[in-house]
Amino acid sequence: MQTEDPGTKNSSTPVETDPAFGEPVLICPGLYRVRVPLPHNPLQALNSYIILGEETTTIIDVGFNHPACEEALDDALNQLDRSWDSVEIVLTHSHPDHTGNLDRIYRDGMRVYANLHSFKEVENLMEMQGNVFGPLLRKAATPQQSGLTFRKGKHRLHVSAELLPLTCKPDLIYLHEGDELHAGDFTFQIIETPGHDPWHICLYEPDRNLMIIGDHVLERITPSVSSWFPAYNALEEFLESLGKMYSYDVDLVLPAHGAPYGNLRDRVMYLISHHEERLQELYDLVAAGHTDIVSISSHAKWRYDNWREWPLDQKFFSMGETMAHLVYLVCEGKIKQTICGDEYRFELP
Repeated sequence: MQTEDPGTKNSSTPVETDPAFGEPVLICPGLYRVRVPLPHNPLQALNSYIILGEETTTIIDVGFNHPACEEALDDALNQLDRSWDSVEIVLTHSHPDHTGNLDRIYRDGMRVYANLHSFKEVENLMEMQGNVFGPLLRKAATPQQSGLTFRKGKHRLHVSAELLPLTCKPDLIYLHEGDELHAGDFTFQIIETPGHDPWHICLYEPDRNLMIIGDHVLERITPSVSSWFPAYNALEEFLESLGKMYSYDVDLVLPAHGAPYGNLRDRVMYLISHHEERLQELYDLVAAGHTDIVSISSHAKWRYDNWREWPLDQKFFSMGETMAHLVYLVCEGKIKQTICGDEYRFELP
């Protein structure tokens, strides 16, 4: 799960931190930040970015499938004297707080850009992951906890309905590493940054030294990095994607959550250090005899105590993060993994 952390303070003065939902805040000529509410979610808000062209209006990330998200973008377009007829959408990744609102705002013919060929990729991934996390969540659930249901004989976490692919199935225009995206007077370079999500991208504008960074490097939140596959090293991908950031001259970072900030390289260094400490902590837990995902996750240090009483959805996110770090240690040869049916065991070599 994404959690706040002390991080590094930024030397640059951020754009106003808390404008009203739906109010376009000018970042530079032609580019606006719009806060979109995320009801019933600890993140509270998503930053959508709107770029005005002569004939097009580009919106980067769109919020949940929720009327409050649709209303915020409606308000922003009205204040900018734009209509939905001119809108094209860019998605930094597949998570529902970035994509879900498509079910409300999509119109026939609307161009939608993403590092996805189709949302079938997301559906397939979730189906495979469910075979792993379902049995593990059943072991993690306390007797009074609900939310884990069955569908076609398979486990499904109730909260993960938000993570299901969209009802509408727009044709996607594929963006990959090195592509250029033209929006208004801006020319963005596409940077593939898998880790937080397998299809995550950042958009770098070299003429203005700014980067629309999605959830890849957030100001005061540690982006979640999860894996539910014993062979999928999501953390390695994330760390490699962090390393890419050193190559770019960035004065202003425009994140999907929190305020715009500077000091990208400092923040990257903090996140790398954070994961190094987490890897050591989990290695020590395995060395101390904690061998399964539930035991390791429940004994790890989190922002909140009493893991066993957490809501099941929060256990879901924490166990996914734990698995990602353990898989990394396995790939490094520091611990070994044994799989027998639904049992995943970790121990020293």
